[in-house]
Amino acid sequence: MNDLAILKQTAQTMSSREIAQLCEKEHRHVLRDIDNLNQTYEQMGLPKVGQGSYTTPNTGNQLYREFLLTKEQSIDLVTGYRADIRIRINRRWAEPVSYTH
Repeated sequence: MNDLAILKQTAQTMSSREIAQLCEKEHRHVLRDIDNLNQTYEQMGLPKVGQGSYTTPNTGNQLYREFLLTKEQSIDLVTGYRADIRIRINRRWAEPVSYTH
């Protein structure tokens, strides 16, 4: 079983196709943006978005690229500005709250 199939079974994810639909963008543009995001993840030493494929009834066995993104990766993708800055801000918001008195 590949990593993407395991992710699909064990984590809540959103596909790049669904993101394209929700953001009213062409899927190929979302794929491009995820490729760019993955380059930044790699530079920062973070895990990349997992890539897989899908088929459609119209094209038979023709495989098309798609990604499955976690909630954090989805937010990183769609929140704009420079990728490294938005990743840092998103990670900060994901940190547990610490109370100091």
